[in-house]
Amino acid sequence: MRRTVIVLPGLIGPDPENSPLLQKLETLRTMTELGELKRLSPLPPMDTPEAIWLGLPPTEGQLRQGPLTVSALGADPPERSTHFHVSLLGYRDGQVVATPAIVPEEDLRVIVEQAKKLNTRLLTFLAGENLDHGLVWENVGDMLTPAPPIGQSLKSNLPEGDAERDLRRFIDDSINLLTSLELNERRLDQDLPPLNLLWPWGHAMRKPVPNLVLRRGEPARVESGSMRLAGLTRLAGYKHGDRHAFGSGVNTRLEHLAETALSRDLSIVVFDAPAGLRSSNLQEELHWFVSELDRRLLKPLFDSALKSRARLTLVAPGATTGLALDFEMGNNRANHYPFDERSLEEKSLPQVDAWTVIEKALKPVVDSIAPR
Repeated sequence: MRRTVIVLPGLIGPDPENSPLLQKLETLRTMTELGELKRLSPLPPMDTPEAIWLGLPPTEGQLRQGPLTVSALGADPPERSTHFHVSLLGYRDGQVVATPAIVPEEDLRVIVEQAKKLNTRLLTFLAGENLDHGLVWENVGDMLTPAPPIGQSLKSNLPEGDAERDLRRFIDDSINLLTSLELNERRLDQDLPPLNLLWPWGHAMRKPVPNLVLRRGEPARVESGSMRLAGLTRLAGYKHGDRHAFGSGVNTRLEHLAETALSRDLSIVVFDAPAGLRSSNLQEELHWFVSELDRRLLKPLFDSALKSRARLTLVAPGATTGLALDFEMGNNRANHYPFDERSLEEKSLPQVDAWTVIEKALKPVVDSIAPR
């Protein structure tokens, strides 16, 4: 039996009157009428909300940025090591400056090759993509590694603690090594921020994560554009799809994701577009995306579920609460509440945790065998 879980953080918003869910969404409306609608409990504070999207409780799968990045880059360093996320930034006039989200491929190749020269007996740089990379310190200890202090003084935000000397040298050497590159001289001539600072942060050791294939008895495919979720998925024993093939924002490849989900027994698809478009206040684009999601992703999945054994689950956590919708042919219910913000206050709807909804949706269905 095919099971597909679609997670849409940020779909439920604080302004019901301007909700993209109030527009004409034929597939979502029909699926809601035939499915089971529930309210979601507020998500507790946690380091890794992505664990919830895999159906893990808030007590499991909680890792900081560094271990998630190192895992996403496919590395498995020694057990007693500390992992960092490394941001490619700029340094100018004593301050840390922001850099463009997309680094030209030819420039990135040069920077990565230079960054490898920073490796020492204890420090190993891991090449990533664009502004996101990794670092492993083959030691453990107490330390403070501030997040990138954009617009602030570099010297007043340097790492402190047991790895202080190694990390500060890594930062200083990155500035010295990268500033002299021709590409940065060119950028400065064009009044562009330089790409001349590698900043390690988000440090932690890798914590154990439950192997979900062993726990649940079958593999699953996770699709998203998130490096963090890709790293966690790998540690949990699931497979993560190509993040570049996923797309981003309004350019998310919805037909590709529909085809992929229809070809697999167990899929989790997590979208960052609703939350991203909301945070950028792109209301028109958000409405368009939700309309296309209904037509290009939900419709083929729902049509297939009407004809074959399949379970389709939508999970839309919000800032304080959210909604979940579960459809499975043969378990149809006459639901009269809409899948939008108006249902958040309906006390007659059951309230559940998001992770329990997802865990239940992923469980296989065991056919009963009638006794002879």
